[in-house]
Amino acid sequence: MAGNKSSVLLSHFVQINPSVYVYEAPKSTTETDKATAKHGHPDIVLLLSWSGANIKHVAKYTPGYIDLYPTAQIILVTSAFTDFVFGGSASKKLQLDPVIQIFISNPDARILVHLFSNGGSHKLWRLAKLYKTTQGQLLPMNALVLDSAPGTATFERSAEALAYEMPQPWYLRLPGFTLLYLFLFIFGVVLTIAGWTNTIDRVWKELNDPDLISVQAIREYIYSKADRLVFWKDVEDHADEAEAKGYQVKKETFEDTGHVAHMRLEYERYWNEIAALWNKVD
Repeated sequence: MAGNKSSVLLSHFVQINPSVYVYEAPKSTTETDKATAKHGHPDIVLLLSWSGANIKHVAKYTPGYIDLYPTAQIILVTSAFTDFVFGGSASKKLQLDPVIQIFISNPDARILVHLFSNGGSHKLWRLAKLYKTTQGQLLPMNALVLDSAPGTATFERSAEALAYEMPQPWYLRLPGFTLLYLFLFIFGVVLTIAGWTNTIDRVWKELNDPDLISVQAIREYIYSKADRLVFWKDVEDHADEAEAKGYQVKKETFEDTGHVAHMRLEYERYWNEIAALWNKVD
């Protein structure tokens, strides 16, 4: 049922640019639930996808949010491997501008940010940096959900994560894997020689920077010990560091779910966690 519903809802999103999609609650729903929304619902839900995610797969999270918060505007931002390489380019920054404009146009909005994997973590990092640069203040948010994130960079996990974006036919995947491993090897050598910190590790560190991400935003880490792409201990270490820096943190550990698969396999538990987190927002 959720899958069919998400397919219908996908058609209700307006694509603003190659990366940004926006869902507006129906007028009738908005009017009916306006009073309720003023006393607890987020006004904006920002979904930041994992790298290479098909838009229809990320859209499967919208039914849960619409059931919980029928009046919320939902902004969906996709992520790709090229964001890690060219994320600082003018064109990539321009793609995030509609999100910033929506936030500016709604200065009193209550905002829930929900990111997935390292792709979503990187997108939040870029968005927060861009917002601070252009607006001179921290990106507004009341709550932050980190699903299967953030992870640190290892050769094996990076290769496996990027393999998600590979073409499916074996005759295309084989040369693709060869080029991928070659690229990661050369990239690692360049980083070592230059003494640079790779982007994934930099994101891991700076998502716990109070000068970039507000400590007023309560956060929950949802992760699994069975995740092959993001090591659960990396997530827990990040959560512990966040707590030590003054962030209000909740950790929800799954035992058997795969990468960004917690909602699909334990639907009720997942959405109960989201609702409980938001209920803590002042």
